[in-house]
Amino acid sequence: MREPPRDAILAGEGVPPYARSDLRADALAGLTVAVMGVPQAMAYAMIADLPPGYGLYTAIVPCIVAALLGSSRHLVSGPTNASCMVIFSLISDVHSGADADPLEIVLLLTFLTGTIKLTFGVLRLGGVMRYVSNSVVVGFTAGAGILIAANQIKNVLGIPLPGGHPGRFHDVLLETMRHVPETNLLALLIGVVTAALAVTLPRINRRLPGALLGIVVTGAVAYALGWHEAARGASKIEIVRDIEPIRGNLLEMFHLPRHLLTPDWGLVRGLSDGALALAILGLIEAASSARAVASASGQRLDFSREFVGQGVSNLAGSFFSCFAGSGSFTRTAVCYGSGGRTRMAAVFSALWTALTVLLLAPFANYIPKSALAGILIVVAFSMIGKHRFRLTWKSGGKSRFVLVGTLAATLVLPLEYAIFVGVLLSIGVLLKITGKADLTHLVPRSDSGFDEVPFSRAAPSPVVAINLEGDLYFAAVEDLDYELVRCLTPLTRVVVLRMKRLRAVGSTAMAILEHFWELLRQRGVSLVVSGIEDELKQVMTGSGLRERIGEENIFYADNRLFQSTELAHARAWSIVDSESRDLRGEGEDIAPPVTPEITAADLLSPRCIRFGIQHQLREATWLMSEMQRHFESSASQPLFLQDREGRLAGSLSTSRLVRELIRDLEPEQLSELEDAELGPLFRRRFAESIRGMARTDLPRLSRATTLTELVSVLRKEDLTLLPVCGEDGRLVGFVTPIALLDGLVRRLDATDGGGTTRG
Repeated sequence: MREPPRDAILAGEGVPPYARSDLRADALAGLTVAVMGVPQAMAYAMIADLPPGYGLYTAIVPCIVAALLGSSRHLVSGPTNASCMVIFSLISDVHSGADADPLEIVLLLTFLTGTIKLTFGVLRLGGVMRYVSNSVVVGFTAGAGILIAANQIKNVLGIPLPGGHPGRFHDVLLETMRHVPETNLLALLIGVVTAALAVTLPRINRRLPGALLGIVVTGAVAYALGWHEAARGASKIEIVRDIEPIRGNLLEMFHLPRHLLTPDWGLVRGLSDGALALAILGLIEAASSARAVASASGQRLDFSREFVGQGVSNLAGSFFSCFAGSGSFTRTAVCYGSGGRTRMAAVFSALWTALTVLLLAPFANYIPKSALAGILIVVAFSMIGKHRFRLTWKSGGKSRFVLVGTLAATLVLPLEYAIFVGVLLSIGVLLKITGKADLTHLVPRSDSGFDEVPFSRAAPSPVVAINLEGDLYFAAVEDLDYELVRCLTPLTRVVVLRMKRLRAVGSTAMAILEHFWELLRQRGVSLVVSGIEDELKQVMTGSGLRERIGEENIFYADNRLFQSTELAHARAWSIVDSESRDLRGEGEDIAPPVTPEITAADLLSPRCIRFGIQHQLREATWLMSEMQRHFESSASQPLFLQDREGRLAGSLSTSRLVRELIRDLEPEQLSELEDAELGPLFRRRFAESIRGMARTDLPRLSRATTLTELVSVLRKEDLTLLPVCGEDGRLVGFVTPIALLDGLVRRLDATDGGGTTRG
């Protein structure tokens, strides 16, 4: 009998027996997460300016609830560095009276945050998070890391800052620097040693829990030497017990938040914006952490369900002395890397943490505050991920704009506003990208098919083909009709509009396209459309545009690429021919023009190999090899190179390509090589651009170039084929020496009356 999937264990899908192998793997993975997570949880509570014990509580209850209700097999929830920094910012900014208890405010904030997360999940808004770019996460995380480091310097130095906590980044640094002379050298020593152990031990052996061993070693030394005793006076170091003792009694976790029993609506209003920001940040953290591991494990995620789990975990946590947490990327990665198989691995990590509280609370109370601060300094620098930062920076100007904007807002503004700034920047960039439809010209090639070139004023032709694609919602179609009109020239009689790749087409888009059709009609220009798919067909029918254009001018999408556009192009030329006959008058005979000279148009071969000049030698080698393999008649042709607008930019012959491949090899070296050794040697040149090795001084020949001029060019130029271009500079074909010879024979026949050379 087939075993149900592991996700069914906790999802109500039959609940099969929990496999013994899974139990062992999950228990060990949970233990590994707890060993790393316990010191982190205590340290993260300090970021929020809360006693370290509350960080342990947050690593227990929310972690269990989120794991049981969520969809990810490996996501481990609990306190996170960025969320704790937001909580600290919010609590520092709240002024609700002299008797305000920071813990009660935190519990209310946690309840509000959980409610918002749960609402996102119930309304199935999980897909909304995909519109928040990675640049926002990287920028905010980096900024939060800088703020965490700045706020923990005082704890590493062992100096209290009188008058509360400075609100802004520069205020924190200035106030800390002002009190540097008061540094407690023992606290500084403990902080530096703890940070050093946390960094170096995992490098020696990645299985060593550097953070845990760091605080154990420095805590034991500080306790043995009595550095925590009040008798030391000003040199006494502060320990966890001095902040608030951790009690080894889990029953004390349960606590009814005072502001839920007797609501303070003014406080609720004051925290609502911050709760929304904290919820968005938490959902982003959870989604990105779960997605990162799911991409490696192959699991499919249900983000709406994940958001329900995160929301309920925060709601439950607010009744167990927990602050708002989220999915932790670090602990999630450790869970997966340690062999966790089901969501029970996260549950086990919470159970191991609870066992730690029960058994080791008396020892945890003697951990130096500066040791936890040293751990946080290390964490803060790891938040400024160099690889992710560099990758985002190199991803383009838009990513850099969002990254820098979010980072600057994080350092300057309150963190809840910084999150909104980052999200708005991300959405603004998205709207800018999608807020304009993509327009390109489709230029028919003489050998069949189309070339796609940038949209600008088209070359003079009775038929102009335009490719329109992208999002066509109301914001993207402003002035689209006038933008389309730019393609017209005095010769234009028909516009072919391909609309195969349109999305989000609505009534506004139909109104704009109808106006474009009206503008064309006023100018005596016909409109033919192609690539019409079923959804677009329905919208066009409902709006009446289909009837106005006329069924004979509409061509529907086909499986074959550009099939409907080729038909539309043929229809366009039939309209042009019909109008020409009307202008000449029915039955009027016009003698065909007599061309006394043979021109390139008479000798033209249209089937040439076109290639972009921006490509690499690797791509050119592959293309010419494939041409030899499948189209032997074209193997001797050079590659005719085009720029991005489709104009002839140069050529690259087969012989030149081979010479470039072996340019670095000396004749003696070649004679000593085996065939198998040639490939790796050639590959060294593959990444080079073909622009530098191409011939770019090609003669400019047109269809009207005479036979005499062609012969003259062939005599002067070292060319096997003579490229011929249209009026717009685009390659239309080439003339071969054999075609020139045929032209010469035809001219000789015409001169001799046909009897001399063909006898």
